[in-house]
Amino acid sequence: MLFTPEIRHPIHLLVITCLVGTAILWLSLPTSLWADSQGTIPSPETLRGCGGASFASSDDAFEQEVLRLVNQARMDNGLLPLKRVESLTSAARFHATDMSEENYFSHTSHDRVNNELVESCSWSDRVNRYYTGWNFVSENIAAGFGTPQAVFNGWMDSPGHRKNILSATNWETGIGYFKGSGSYTRYWVQDFGRRSGVYPAVINGEDPTTDDGQLRIHLYGEWESLRLRVNQNEWSEWQPFAPLIEMALKEPIGFHTVAVEMRTATQSAVAEDSIYLAQNTAEPELNDLPDALTFAYSPTEGLILPDVHTIQPLAAQSDSSFAWQVTADQSWLTVTPGQGKGGEIVSLSPSVQGASLTGTDQAVVTVSLRRGDGSVADEKKIAVLLRVQAAHTLFVPVLQGR
Repeated sequence: MLFTPEIRHPIHLLVITCLVGTAILWLSLPTSLWADSQGTIPSPETLRGCGGASFASSDDAFEQEVLRLVNQARMDNGLLPLKRVESLTSAARFHATDMSEENYFSHTSHDRVNNELVESCSWSDRVNRYYTGWNFVSENIAAGFGTPQAVFNGWMDSPGHRKNILSATNWETGIGYFKGSGSYTRYWVQDFGRRSGVYPAVINGEDPTTDDGQLRIHLYGEWESLRLRVNQNEWSEWQPFAPLIEMALKEPIGFHTVAVEMRTATQSAVAEDSIYLAQNTAEPELNDLPDALTFAYSPTEGLILPDVHTIQPLAAQSDSSFAWQVTADQSWLTVTPGQGKGGEIVSLSPSVQGASLTGTDQAVVTVSLRRGDGSVADEKKIAVLLRVQAAHTLFVPVLQGR
């Protein structure tokens, strides 16, 4: 039965929840980032049967806003946010498109044959066409609502739909929105699921972007410890598991992926999620500085060669909240200048005064990059040697004649 699109009432919505036997399947975890929608153009051929075609959304931003509202409601109720996955999104978009273009409103898929509707596929078989290996799936549908907020409110006002949105059993989701030729013009579908062996990581409630790089990573499952890495860099040290990890992303503008490895004594899993960083939060790094520098002192000539070594702590620096500092732990080595914020050249000059001149004197130069609060962002230690050349005595043989 169809209802007029103006009626914003729970009878305007349908819900089915299905629980089946567990299927064990390990799958890689897709990221939450979405390119511009691309897909097959809806046609009687691509809409026929149980799905399989991939259609574009009528409005990606509408789908993302529904997801934001859903995940905010879950977190407000002490639940983890849902992970958006491509397979459930494709299933939801197919059904939203199919309902519009075949002009019906039902969880069960239909084909229009000789202008008559014919049931073609159960809703769970349709979802399974895209989302395999599941042990739980559920679905919300709606029609006629003009905005993400309106359809979200309608679902939350309906006990069955609200139960799906706030179910701790659901871990993954996909949302489909299509505006087309059907009687209700706008059609909405949200599919939910959970797969055995898949433990999602969800960054910032599935917000696709961040300005400041502050990340809140929600993790599913029960584990003992975890470690993280960003963009295939080195793994962090193992730390106790927590369902929420907070971290600061210090990277340039662009897409960045955070991977999390989780483990117990008997099993482990890796999850990852990606996010677009809209502003540069990367901290400057020190230049590639030498590990050691050497001066040679000739007592007979009274010369030190070379008379100076130079280093450049930073190639450039535009962020005034960072400053570099160079210090030496021996008085015979002079550092000029000792601090700065740009690409200045630092001179290291030795003096025999203060040196022990026992063969080799050593100093340690510490080059540090410090944040505005004085904490160290990067540091390098350079060993500086002052070698004393041994004085050579020339012996002339005495010649004696007979």
